[in-house]
Amino acid sequence: MFALLFGVGFYIFLERLQKKGLGLKAADLYARRMLWLFVIGIAHAYLIWDGDILYHYAICGLLLLPFRSIKSPYLVLVIALLCTLLLVRSCEQSQRRLGWQQANDTALKIPEDQRTEADTKAISFWNEVTSPQMPDISLQQIPKSTYWIGLKESYKHISAHKGMLYYQGLLFSTLILMIVGIIFYRSGIFSDYRLWKHYWLISFAVLALALGINYLRYYHWTYLEHKPILSVYKAWLFTFPRELLGIGYVLLPNGLYQKYCKSFRFKLISNVGRTALSNYIFQNVLLGFVFYGYGLAYFNRLSRFDLLGIVFIIWILQLVLSSFWLRKFQQGPLEWVWRKLTYGNFDRSN
Repeated sequence: MFALLFGVGFYIFLERLQKKGLGLKAADLYARRMLWLFVIGIAHAYLIWDGDILYHYAICGLLLLPFRSIKSPYLVLVIALLCTLLLVRSCEQSQRRLGWQQANDTALKIPEDQRTEADTKAISFWNEVTSPQMPDISLQQIPKSTYWIGLKESYKHISAHKGMLYYQGLLFSTLILMIVGIIFYRSGIFSDYRLWKHYWLISFAVLALALGINYLRYYHWTYLEHKPILSVYKAWLFTFPRELLGIGYVLLPNGLYQKYCKSFRFKLISNVGRTALSNYIFQNVLLGFVFYGYGLAYFNRLSRFDLLGIVFIIWILQLVLSSFWLRKFQQGPLEWVWRKLTYGNFDRSN
């Protein structure tokens, strides 16, 4: 969802700058905006939470620049190409697993005293792959017992200092969703969903398909995780579960809001949206304090029901704090810093 909306924001940002007649300055400002988003994301990843997505989005945001002026039908072709690459990767992965199975079956047919070292390895490897996983002992340990240990763990997990500036496994899927966001925005459905003749049919069909695929995928992860996916068709089915679900979760609320809720003002929620970057970082600082060892160390000590209480408390905090902050300021604190760094010595009137 955020990747798709990031694509929308990308287009709106450059569209506004273009209307102001900034020319090449628009590209300069956008590039600087992505540079500082990358810096903020890297600092967040190393210092607060190693699951950060901001620096990945910043790199993808720079890759979006060439698509700004490409017509939507050609963007659809770009999406088709990226989807094809992901489907090819899924096919290769399933075929690799099938090769492991065939090597195991071939080795088992050979009398044990005649098996080579390669045959023994093939059997051992397949048994390891297909054995039910034991509980992860590390889940019984509270992570990041001290902040210094947390920094060292983040350093090992994040590889930006080694030149890995984005999540390789997510690059194509992120770009797909961002480009989908551009196409959706251009089509005008965020202003009037009725511009799509069969909007409701499309929305419900995408969401139903996505929920079905995700159910099958998570069922496999929960009960059949020790059975590798060997079928190409099943591998293809599980290639775009998050992407389809994200699109469905954007389309359906968009239509429902315009049809039934457009006359209502959701100021409290929009305040959180206006301070999204600050809330994202604040939330992770707060959760780090609650769950990590250098804080309250509640990791793996709360039930799922208890965790819902944590979620509710954070929602209330962010709604209240965002509303209070925007009564005195026009932007969130990090949004203000990001804007200052982006515009730098550019004329503020621009």
